[in-house]
Amino acid sequence: MTSDQSKADSAEGGTMKRSVAVLSLVLLGLTLAACSLYLANIRPIASFIANPTSGTTPLDVDLDASASHDPDGTIDTYFWSFGDGQTASAVVTPTHTYTVQTDPETFTVVLTVTDNLGAQDTAVEEITVNP
Repeated sequence: MTSDQSKADSAEGGTMKRSVAVLSLVLLGLTLAACSLYLANIRPIASFIANPTSGTTPLDVDLDASASHDPDGTIDTYFWSFGDGQTASAVVTPTHTYTVQTDPETFTVVLTVTDNLGAQDTAVEEITVNP
């Protein structure tokens, strides 16, 4: 084996090692990218319409959360807090009746939606009820 051939063999071996190292780094980068895509759960968007938002007692309010959505999955649960101590869950379009005795009251309705990976978002609306 000549000195030139030995140098050529050594250069080819070095190129092969560099190629394997670069390929390993590329695969590692793709794996990390895939993991970060999975870990980056986008929160759902809670949204609802209340109709009417004010009136006299007893006031029946229709709520509609069908505009709520999850950009990268599905909404698993809807949870409503009506602001008067009552709640509801698993209902996208509930109706709730508000009553007051002698003074006007404002109730805060809170909708919390949870997506299939556990991320949450809330939306809020106020309902004013007069006697």
